[in-house]
Amino acid sequence: MPDLRAHLSIGDMRRRYEQATPGERAELVSAQAATFERSAAELHCATRIYQPCPPAGRSGGLLEGVALAHKDAFETGAHAPGRGRPLRDDAPGPMATVLRRLQDQGALNLGALAMAEHACGATAENPHGPALVNPLDPAAAVGGSSSGCAVAVAAGLVPASLGTDTAGSVRMPAATCGLVGLKPTQGVIPADGVAALAPTLDTVGVIGRDALDAACVYAALLPSATVSPALPTDAAGIEQELSRPRRWRVASTLATAGARPDVGAAMACFEQRLRDSARIAAQAGPDLDRLNRLAQIVLHAEAAATLAGSVRRELASLAPATQAIALPGWAMPAIWYRHALSQIALSRAAFVATYLVDADLLLTPCLPQGVPDRSAVTTSSPAFEPRARAALHRHHAYLNYLGLPALVLPVGIDALGRPVCVQAVGAPGSDALLLAFAHQFALPFSAILQR
Repeated sequence: MPDLRAHLSIGDMRRRYEQATPGERAELVSAQAATFERSAAELHCATRIYQPCPPAGRSGGLLEGVALAHKDAFETGAHAPGRGRPLRDDAPGPMATVLRRLQDQGALNLGALAMAEHACGATAENPHGPALVNPLDPAAAVGGSSSGCAVAVAAGLVPASLGTDTAGSVRMPAATCGLVGLKPTQGVIPADGVAALAPTLDTVGVIGRDALDAACVYAALLPSATVSPALPTDAAGIEQELSRPRRWRVASTLATAGARPDVGAAMACFEQRLRDSARIAAQAGPDLDRLNRLAQIVLHAEAAATLAGSVRRELASLAPATQAIALPGWAMPAIWYRHALSQIALSRAAFVATYLVDADLLLTPCLPQGVPDRSAVTTSSPAFEPRARAALHRHHAYLNYLGLPALVLPVGIDALGRPVCVQAVGAPGSDALLLAFAHQFALPFSAILQR
């Protein structure tokens, strides 16, 4: 198991790289790649290993010399995404815009990270590969479908990683590993070259050990002409913006979450800590049953279309989770799908009017029953509990339907020593504000390691 404390932030990596000679830079990159390959094999979190070369000259980019790795859902220009299936030699397409933007800012790509098959899954379970290991607690679950991203970041193999989030697939794994996970506002980050599941819901997201690392990667993804929700283009400016004092206006549904007692106590302590710099207004939670039902209709209908070829060619070998998401859409009445789409704008407007007119953000629970045991959410396990698996995405999926930005951040430790996270939800375009909130209030990863 890698030393989880031997972590270099993006700032650390960039400074070491800037101060190195050309020869030393090549050695740095080689050492990072070797460490990544060795530790990723122990944790089962990578599907491909790359041998990156340091860029010639000085780019001056925000991520110069920073070694990252990303979910196996992106076109790299050299390899087609594996999408959680057994690797094949499919012809690659052009590099995804998001990877191109990271590369233009000087980032290096160490490898492709493991994921649930076709991004269909709330956990790391995938019959085509070995079980991933949660670096914080091997008995604990790793959320999905961007599972390898969370494992690699929590283990300190990379400071941040790109994943995709269709029903919580960035936020769930981040929460199970005590990380910051951002699902941006729908449509802000380009999705070309990214394996699709349900395009109406799909969003490229970022997992980082802390909010500053996540913000640096997020800022690199934004087009240069972006006015809002832009961040400064340099690391010092980003940190200054995230640290700027604010009098926060917070709406909160944490007290009505029905959380497990130890999880509820950790969230209550977090709320108490907020009161020194925030005005908190308690709120009843949204109608999760209705919103998640609409999200599920869109997910099933669009996944059926997106995965139609795989279903026809590979049905017998598709994972049960993939079949459970794709097949219902083939039998679903088209009028249900049209109705669900017609309700998005209305539902979003009603949600914003209820929670975000007089508040900067809304706090919701993330995993109110705590991070489950891996055995409880693994379908092949004798200890499998369907309710435990369904609970993973209950507080996440509806926000993809609404298209709102959402971020999970660690705020405490439960009775099992596992991280307790909450979710911050903002109005459209408030991505940077959510990152600032996490920067100011998230429990440091070092504190989670000391549990």
